[in-house]
Amino acid sequence: MISETVKRYKMKSIANQEGVAIVTVLLLLMLLILVGVTATKTVINEKRIVRSEAVFEQSFFFAEAGALEGVQKLENETKPEELLAPLIEATSNNEGLLVAANEEEPKDDEINLDKDADGDFDKDDVALAQVSDTNPETKRVVVQMPIPPGSSLGLGSSRLYEYMSYGMTEANGGDSMIKIGYRKRF
Repeated sequence: MISETVKRYKMKSIANQEGVAIVTVLLLLMLLILVGVTATKTVINEKRIVRSEAVFEQSFFFAEAGALEGVQKLENETKPEELLAPLIEATSNNEGLLVAANEEEPKDDEINLDKDADGDFDKDDVALAQVSDTNPETKRVVVQMPIPPGSSLGLGSSRLYEYMSYGMTEANGGDSMIKIGYRKRF
């Protein structure tokens, strides 16, 4: 009699476990969906990071190209009046490119690049800079630094001039500015 009761109990418990498989499958399915959603979010974030890195690199190289174009224009220039900022005229080859540094603060980039003299370097100043030959979104400016005291023109040598070339771009929504130092003796 006891064994018959145990058999009935086992049969009932086996019969009651049919819904457990469905619940287990649903839990596993929910876990797989959660893993899938997390993986999708990770992939989307990685794509954003890669896209941002590409914009950064492209902006950097555009700005660098603008600064190097400014240096190249000075390197190719043979007329001294085209290399001296105080002598630049509206009809000059380097108009919009070459500016004189601020005498009081020659190393202050913000003051030197303030082309509209409003006391702040902003997008209006960039708009006044010379447009790159290779990329219309890239601008370039070369700042002629003051001649250091004691470097007078000797009879046996020429004078060394110092310039800071800036390349700026806003390509693809990324802002970038590069500064390159340059010296030329003439």
